Amino acid sequence: MGLRFFFLGGWIALGLTGVLCAAEPMPGHSSHGEAFNEGPRQSAVLLPGMGRIDFPVTTAKAEAQAFFNQGVAQLHGFWYFEAERSFRQVAFLDPGCAMAYWGMAMANVNNEKRAKGLLTKATSLKASASAREKLWIAALENFYRDDKRDKKARALDFIRDLETIVQDHPADVEAKAFLAWKIWHAKSEAPLSSRQAVDALLEQVFAARPEHPAHHYRIHLWDDSKPIRAIASAARCGQSTPGIAHLWHMPGHTYSKLRRFDDAAWQQEASARVDHGHLNRTFVLPDQIHNYAHNQEWLVRTYNELGRVPEALALASNLIAIPQHPDFNTLDKGDKSASFGRTRLLETMEKWELWEDLAATTVSQWVGPVSQVSHEVTRFRAVGVAGFALNQPERIVEALARLEELKKKDAPKPDEKAKQEEKDKEKDKPRPVDSAILELRALQAVLGNDPGAPVLLDEAGDKMSAVSRSRCWLRLGKPGKAADLVPKFPQDLVGLAAKTEILLACNREPEARTAFGTVRTAAFALDANLPVARRLADLARKFAPDSPWPAPAPVRTDSGTRPSLDSLGPKLWGPPQAPEWEATGLDGAIVSGNSLKGQPRVLLFYLGAGCSHCVEQLQAFAKSAPGFSAAGMSIHAISTETPGEASRVDDTLVPKGPPPFDVFCDPGLKAFRAFRAYDGFEDDPLHATVLLDAAGRIRWIDVSWKPFVDAPFLLAEAQRLLALPEHP
Repeated sequence: MGLRFFFLGGWIALGLTGVLCAAEPMPGHSSHGEAFNEGPRQSAVLLPGMGRIDFPVTTAKAEAQAFFNQGVAQLHGFWYFEAERSFRQVAFLDPGCAMAYWGMAMANVNNEKRAKGLLTKATSLKASASAREKLWIAALENFYRDDKRDKKARALDFIRDLETIVQDHPADVEAKAFLAWKIWHAKSEAPLSSRQAVDALLEQVFAARPEHPAHHYRIHLWDDSKPIRAIASAARCGQSTPGIAHLWHMPGHTYSKLRRFDDAAWQQEASARVDHGHLNRTFVLPDQIHNYAHNQEWLVRTYNELGRVPEALALASNLIAIPQHPDFNTLDKGDKSASFGRTRLLETMEKWELWEDLAATTVSQWVGPVSQVSHEVTRFRAVGVAGFALNQPERIVEALARLEELKKKDAPKPDEKAKQEEKDKEKDKPRPVDSAILELRALQAVLGNDPGAPVLLDEAGDKMSAVSRSRCWLRLGKPGKAADLVPKFPQDLVGLAAKTEILLACNREPEARTAFGTVRTAAFALDANLPVARRLADLARKFAPDSPWPAPAPVRTDSGTRPSLDSLGPKLWGPPQAPEWEATGLDGAIVSGNSLKGQPRVLLFYLGAGCSHCVEQLQAFAKSAPGFSAAGMSIHAISTETPGEASRVDDTLVPKGPPPFDVFCDPGLKAFRAFRAYDGFEDDPLHATVLLDAAGRIRWIDVSWKPFVDAPFLLAEAQRLLALPEHP
C-alpha cells in the first residue's frame, strides 16, 4: 500500500519492504487501534462561521494552526465530534504537534478511556512543546492520572491547574474561558460558591474578545438561577460562532426562562437551520448530532407556547420522518427524534383541540401501530380522548380494550413484581398504562352521564390534566369543583385561555376579564384558525371591543443583530440529494447513479470478497432480497475490487453462486469518496449502506468501520420512510 504514517498510536511505522510495521488491520478498521474505529474518519475542512479564536501552538504549518483554532471554537460550542475531527486534521498535517492530541483528549470529555489514550500521545511529544503548552498538557495529565482522589478532588485540581495558566499567562484569553467552563462544568462534584466570580472572569474574556463563544458559558452559568444575568450573552452567543448550531440554541434557554417565547423560537429555529445545512453537506443522520432532537422537540413546545400550531405540527411530523437507526434513533430511545416526534405530534393536537386530526393520526402512517408498549399506550389514550371530545363512545371502548391488553403484555414477571411495586411506590405514581385506563374510564362515565362519574373523576385525580378534569366537572353540573382546579392550570397560552373560559362558565366574570387580559397579551402569534382562537375572538368582542385582538407582538431591542433565518439553512430536515457517481459492472459496462434513478434502491459499499464481515453483509441482504424486491426496491453491491476480482464473490456465499443483486466495481474509490465512505486520514475505504429513493435522494445511510448487517431492520425502515407523505 506504499508509505503510510501511523501518527496516533504513539509511534510511526513505515509500510516499506524490510521495515517492521504493525499487522495490517481488518478492512474498515483504523490503523491506529480499535479506539479510533468510532471516531471521525473523514478529513476536516475549514468551515465558515467558526468565529475568531487565537490559540497559538507549536507548529510550522499555518493550515494546522487554522484547524487548531477551529477545533477550540468547536470545543467551546460542545461540538465534540467535529472538534476531534479538526484536531485529527492538525495531527495529520503536523504529526509532531503535541497540542493536537491535547485537543483530541479535550474533545472526549465524556469518554475518559479514549481521552486517556489520546493524552498519552500528547505526553510523548511534550518535549517539543512550549512551556505554556506543557502547562495545558500537564493539567489534563493531572486530571486523568490514576490515583485515589475522588471526583471533587480531581475537579478542583483541574481548576487550580487552569488558574496557574491564567496566572502565568494573564493575556491568555482561552485559559480564562476554559477556566470558566471547568468551574461551571464541575459544579456537580465541586459546587459553585460564587457565580458572580465566574461571571467576572468571563467579563475579562469579553473585554479582550467581545464576540468570544464563551457567551455559551455565561448562559449555562445563570440558567438555573438568574437567567436575566445572561441576557447580553444571549444576544451575542450564536452571532459569535454562527457555524455552530448549539450556540444558536443556547440563548433559547435564557429566553424560555424569561418567557420570551418569540425570541426562544427564533434561536431554536436558527439552531435547527444550521444543523440542517451541515447535515445536507455531510450526509450525517440528524440523531448523530447529540443534541439535535433536544433542540427540535423543545422548539415544538415553544411553538405551542406561542400558538404557532401549524409549525409545531410540521416539525413534530418532520421528527417522525427522520431516519431511524438501531444505534442512533429508535422508539426505545426516549430522547431521540422518533420518540419525541410521536409524543409531540399527539400532544399538540390534543392541546389545541384538533380532535378530528387526532383521531385520524392515531391510525395513520405517522403514529400507526408499533411494537413499543409505551408508545402504544400513548396512542390508544389519544384514541379515547378524541372519542370523548367527538362524542364517540365506541372509540373509548376500543381504546380501553386495547389498553387492557397492553397492561397484560407489560405486566412485570412474578419475580419482578415486588420490585416494580416498590419502584412505583417510591415514585408515588402508577404505570402510564394504569393512568391511561383510569383517565379513559372517567371520561367514559362523564360522556355517558354515569352516576358513578364523580367517583371515577376523583379516582383519576392528577392522572388527568387539571383543565380536562375541570371541563368534566362543568359537564357534570358542578361549577364549584371546576373552579377549584383553576389554580392548577398550566401558565401557558392554552392554560390561560382555559382559565378565562372556565371562570366565565362558573359565573366569575370579573376574574375571567382579568384572565382574558393576560391571554390577549400572550396571544400575539396565536393561529387564528384554531378552535380556541375563534372562541377567544368572540370573547374579545365581549371583554375588550375597543382593543386590538390579539395584542401586537412585543418589540424587542436587546435581542442582538440577527441574520435572516433563510441564510442559515433549511427550516426542516429533508433527505439530501445523492452525489453523482459511477461504477463498472462485472461485464465492464459503466453504470451511473442517474441511469439507476426511477426506483428506490439500496447500495452496499463493501471492501471486497476478502472481507469476512462484508461477506456476512452480502449474505444477509441476499436472504432479504426477495422482501426488498416485493417492496419495489432493488439492491446493488459496490466493491473496491476490479471486475475480475469481484466475481469471486460467487464462491463466498452459501450456497455458492451469484448474489440475487447486481455487483458493481469501484477500484478507484470514486463512488466511495462521493458517499463519504472513505477515511481521509488513512486513505482507506469504509463500509457504507445507503437507501436512495426514486428521485435519487439519500433516505437512510450508515457509514462505519463495520458493515450494516441488519437487513430486516433496513427493509422495514425503508418501507416506513417511503410510505410517508412527502409533505406532512
